[in-house]
Amino acid sequence: MYSALSFLIFFMFSSRVESLNDPSVIIIGAGAAGISAATRLHQNGIRNVTVLEAGSRIGGRIHSVKVGESYIDLGAQWCHGEKNNVVYDMVKNLNLLKSDKISPRLYHSKLKLIDKKFDEKFNEVFEDNYFKNLIDNEGNLGDLLIERFKKTIPTVWQSEHERSLAKDCVEMYQKLVLCNDGAFSWFNLSAKNDYEISDGDQELGWNGLGFKTILDILMQNSSISGNIILNKEVSQIIWNGPNLHSEVVVNCVDGTTYTADHVITTVSLGVLKDRHISLFKPHLSTEKVLALETLGIDAVSSIFLYYPNKWWNESFEGVSFVWSEDEIEKTAEAFPIGPTKGGRSWITAIVYILPVLRSPNILAAWYVGEFVPEIESSSNDTIIKGITYTLNLFLGQDIPRPEKIIRHKWYSDPHFRGSYSFETVESRNLGTSQAAILSQPISREDGKLAVLFAGEATNPIRYATVHGAIETGFREADRIVNLYNN
Repeated sequence: MYSALSFLIFFMFSSRVESLNDPSVIIIGAGAAGISAATRLHQNGIRNVTVLEAGSRIGGRIHSVKVGESYIDLGAQWCHGEKNNVVYDMVKNLNLLKSDKISPRLYHSKLKLIDKKFDEKFNEVFEDNYFKNLIDNEGNLGDLLIERFKKTIPTVWQSEHERSLAKDCVEMYQKLVLCNDGAFSWFNLSAKNDYEISDGDQELGWNGLGFKTILDILMQNSSISGNIILNKEVSQIIWNGPNLHSEVVVNCVDGTTYTADHVITTVSLGVLKDRHISLFKPHLSTEKVLALETLGIDAVSSIFLYYPNKWWNESFEGVSFVWSEDEIEKTAEAFPIGPTKGGRSWITAIVYILPVLRSPNILAAWYVGEFVPEIESSSNDTIIKGITYTLNLFLGQDIPRPEKIIRHKWYSDPHFRGSYSFETVESRNLGTSQAAILSQPISREDGKLAVLFAGEATNPIRYATVHGAIETGFREADRIVNLYNN
């Protein structure tokens, strides 16, 4: 009896020491945050790491697809800035990034090509109003920018023709904002936010190599690829309660179960919004639920158009679509194919169509706003017809149909449910950074760190970016490393 009891005590003690010396970590999600967390743990000697990825590929919202001799990015496309940017820091000496900055020309549904001087002045006004002096403003961004733009019109444009044209550009102004912030409505965006822009070029592209390059760089000196399990969707994280033996239990949709000392979840804010009640047992705290419910995540998407024969020349800078006030309300009648709302067709959601550098036969159509969910559910043929109709209406040429389109449906994809997060008026009114609250780990009753949170939405100042996501992966990995170092 004594020998058996001694053995049991020795076994329990040995198991605990082994856990302390070699803690086990499960990372949920193999996107930028998940990969960065895994590689950071490996670099610091914690190698008992398993990454569970619900999809059939790594990368998350980094989704590079090879077309011809180069890659296009269906998700994140650009390295935004050069200062205080971990992505830029990792590649700045490798000659990988090239500026993708393009200035598409404004085209009007009635007037066609808009005068370049007006075009340049409009872009200047947009940047002055949007990027400057928001810090002291309360309320929503839409009301603020509409007021600013209306005050700007009589001081910037002198003729009635230009002022009328400027009023038509309010819709384009809104679309440019939604492209940057990812919301369906600029009235949901907080005018005041904590986002910190990384100084430098905001549109540094990957020169045909794809954003996946950053994942390759993160993983190049690590064996973490062997620890990633694809098609492994998590159904529940049991992080506290009796009979857990100080471990977190992770159940998967396919019936498999994993246990670990710690879990880092990197799932998107959209997934947390949809599934937090069933995903966490026990439920998350009221404070954390309020954070994930009040922060915003909608979608901005791009559709790539492949033409076997280019119809544009090398000087083509792209086209931005400005609708006249009367025509935009009749587009549902003029083009009745596909989704419509209150007299408007979904084609009015297209912001611009741009050339894709290093992909000579491809154009990218960007669309935003409340039509995004319906556009995602529309057939490829409907999309092709709508884009072709719009191009011919604005450019007045016999523009052919693209042979095919390539896209990813970020909002309807159950593994993402949106593009990237933003601060809403509601989240700001709570007075505390909700991203900071979302980022806080949760511990078991015995005080052991159980679940840690990473992903762009948990970054209080660099949300909505890949570099922000990577920072959070490093942050949570370091939290575990420091726990055992101490």
